[in-house]
Amino acid sequence: MNYKLKKFISYYKPYKKQLFFDLLFTIISSLIYISIPMICGYITDKLFLLDKHEALGCLGWFAFIIGILFCVQFFCKRYVEYRGVLYATRMEIDIENELFEHLHKQDFDFYSKKETGELVSLFTADAFRLRDLFRRLPEFSLDITLIFLFSFYNLFSINKIFASILLFVISLIFTFMFIIFPKIYEINKSSRGFFAKIIGKLQEGISGIKTTQLFTNEENAVKEHIERNLLYFNTVDKISNKSSILDAGLLSFVIGLIPISTIIGMFFVINGNISMSNLVSIMLYTDILIGPIFNLVFVNNILRESIVGFSRICKIFDVNPKIVDSNDCIELENVKGNIEFNNISFKYDDKYIFKNFNLKIKEGEYLALVGKSGVGKSTLCHLIPRLYDVSNGEVLIDGIDIRKIKLKSLRENIGFVQQETFLFSKSIFENIKLGNSNATKEEVIEAAKNAYAHDFIMNLPDGYDTEVGQNGTKLSGGQRQRIAIARAFLKNPPILIFDEATSNLDNESERFIQKSMEVLAKNRTFIVIAHRLSTVKNADRIIVLDKSGIAEEGTHYDLINKNGIYSNLHNL
Repeated sequence: MNYKLKKFISYYKPYKKQLFFDLLFTIISSLIYISIPMICGYITDKLFLLDKHEALGCLGWFAFIIGILFCVQFFCKRYVEYRGVLYATRMEIDIENELFEHLHKQDFDFYSKKETGELVSLFTADAFRLRDLFRRLPEFSLDITLIFLFSFYNLFSINKIFASILLFVISLIFTFMFIIFPKIYEINKSSRGFFAKIIGKLQEGISGIKTTQLFTNEENAVKEHIERNLLYFNTVDKISNKSSILDAGLLSFVIGLIPISTIIGMFFVINGNISMSNLVSIMLYTDILIGPIFNLVFVNNILRESIVGFSRICKIFDVNPKIVDSNDCIELENVKGNIEFNNISFKYDDKYIFKNFNLKIKEGEYLALVGKSGVGKSTLCHLIPRLYDVSNGEVLIDGIDIRKIKLKSLRENIGFVQQETFLFSKSIFENIKLGNSNATKEEVIEAAKNAYAHDFIMNLPDGYDTEVGQNGTKLSGGQRQRIAIARAFLKNPPILIFDEATSNLDNESERFIQKSMEVLAKNRTFIVIAHRLSTVKNADRIIVLDKSGIAEEGTHYDLINKNGIYSNLHNL
């Protein structure tokens, strides 16, 4: 069985009971629908053999039976429509949850090659469209199959020639659909990828509106957006052109069934091949067959959208995380904080950032990494929590290769404060609590005080309940950074990394953060990446990196006296 088909079917497994009843009531509803022409044909034959009084009585019973059948069908249809939506929505939610979880397992390399808009469109467009596919595909497949089988069985029992002609006409409809559908699928597939890119560019454009305005580039930005939408329109034009041929062709065939059936049926009546009651049954069966064909048009529209979407989602599921737990991985316990880069090499896109690099960081050491941009300072720190994996060599914590430590356990023991602080559009309290989800309110406040954030938080209208806006837009850069540091205090890890945490701050904010760093540096291994050398004067050891590796190392005053790279950087 095809992998994608297996994957698709797997989402039904938790809802087998709901699916069973959905299909059961679909069968009952379809059988009632199919039985109406048989009953009508039977009653028509009987009525002509009865006198007026008996015929009226029989007609009353006929109306009563039809009424009962319609009530049963109403109940079945309502159940299918209502419950079907619920379990299909649950399946949609399941696939979204699985996708979201899968994305959280990917490494930095994955996200460097994917646009945010492309990933967002998997949820907003692709997964959303799957709801109708999950719901309608089993129901319509069963409904269409039953109606076609029973209708043609009864039509062949009435008149084989008529049934064969009708079957031939309907087979033309299916042939027409299967010729056009693959062409639409291919165009639709390319358009969805293009649409995802538009979403990405739109998201980027909105995020960068301030920059666009400052550089008076609004006209070009609008022009580019119009051009992208024009390309999208041309793609939609191609899809609409093909799909309109399919939809119009199917509808034309369907509309033509009634006059074709009538002409053929009257021809057989005139020639005495069938009775008038048979003609009534034939016309009713023809009318019944129109419903499934209309459903085929609807299913076709769902299929061509949903199959493309499901394929795009499966493509993401096919990307296995490169950084995973090994079978023999262990928990990291009683961490002292000794870190060793043992003869490591690391390359990104076939370009080596480090080759045969060695460095030992002692337990409780305050280490600073400095050097020009692009020499690998941040990359080196990203290797410690395994945001990337080394190409060769090993990174050790307390003598244990980090690839043999459970990822969750490893990262629980490492704190990271980045240059670009990301805050969720939640309250300040919730953003700080990310450092420790089990922390009490008092512990959150204590962490904020240690980060010199408490005073400015209390001056806000809602204090700790203040919503920070998307990515903390309601706060200044210094305030966002202090909240990030409060998170680090709350986490209280044995290893803490500051990646350019003060490079974009004003002097006052930098002063507050330097105070926080002095407190944080105590009783833990503390690694700081800095361009501002004023933030690393108090480091136990400063490592100066260049493209060849470690160029210099020592204390601030040792390096100043060497009159080397660090001294030049300091003078600058």
